[in-house]
Amino acid sequence: MSVDIDKLYEEVLFSQVRVKTEKVGGSGTIIYSAPSENTKIYSTYVITCHHIISSALSVRKDWDSKLGREKKREFRQLVTTEFFDWSNVPHGSRPVNYSTDAEILAYDKDHDMALLKLRTVKTASYVAEILHPDYVEGLRVGHPVWAVGAALLHDPILTDGIITHMGDDIDFKYYWMSNAPIIFGNSGGAVFAETSNGYKFIGIPSRVAIVGWSSVVTHIGYFSPVTRVYEFFREQLFDFLIPGSKETEASCEIKRKDRAEREEKKALVEEE
Repeated sequence: MSVDIDKLYEEVLFSQVRVKTEKVGGSGTIIYSAPSENTKIYSTYVITCHHIISSALSVRKDWDSKLGREKKREFRQLVTTEFFDWSNVPHGSRPVNYSTDAEILAYDKDHDMALLKLRTVKTASYVAEILHPDYVEGLRVGHPVWAVGAALLHDPILTDGIITHMGDDIDFKYYWMSNAPIIFGNSGGAVFAETSNGYKFIGIPSRVAIVGWSSVVTHIGYFSPVTRVYEFFREQLFDFLIPGSKETEASCEIKRKDRAEREEKKALVEEE
């Protein structure tokens, strides 16, 4: 399959952002940017790894004046997402980068995934297209792939390879493997499959193999497959992000609010 460089840039490289907290950094992928219902304000979402943003999460006890007692509360700091613009520099130069704040909307430590919503109102110029669930079974060992991310917190780097293994069970979660070289910093980025209809997002780099004296084997890169990304979205009630879903951003928000209210009532009963 020949490489269409322009398409590779637009569908893979340009969808990447660098994600930073006060303590660590990694990668992220823009997976959605569309106007909210009945408004001209765009909602833009980025998927990344939980271990990239975990230091921005904390739980502590605060006094609740309405309940008249202390109550555990979760606090989520804003994280920074950095964009890259290759169109505004001379050929062969590093891209211009700029940043914006993002809110942590959902996360799961076991899946090692987190979903961010940018504090922006305009559309993102480039958005990765997630593989439709109907086409997952077409992916097999040997399928051409591209890995992309802010390796060692560098500007996004592209590497290519193939799917080398599927179905490794690590910490009770399934992972796939590719030999597209990755290293620390790629976490939260993306693996894209080459298809006849362009490049499709099929997973999130999150682990690299270590041997000997903590030597990294860069060509043995584990990634969370797109099937687990679907699972994460469903569990967190962000189903509208799954291609082909009939849910909307608004309908999912209503479901999340309803669930939060039920959990709040349940917690109050248990405390009493």
